[in-house]
Amino acid sequence: MSSLLLALARENPWPGIAVASLNLIVAVSLVGVSLLLGLTISVLAWVHALAEREPALVRHAANRRGLA
Repeated sequence: MSSLLLALARENPWPGIAVASLNLIVAVSLVGVSLLLGLTISVLAWVHALAEREPALVRHAANRRGLA
């Protein structure tokens, strides 16, 4: 049975090409989702760190620089 499948694969490469292109689409989609997730987590961490800062410390640092 496997020799019959191999003979069909040698004669018609389109099913293999279709599976390979689907595999590529899935891989690119997973990379995109992981990059988006990493960017979202880093932005949320940055906003969280920005929100936890003490306003007095920010004003004190601005006074030291002579901006206020």
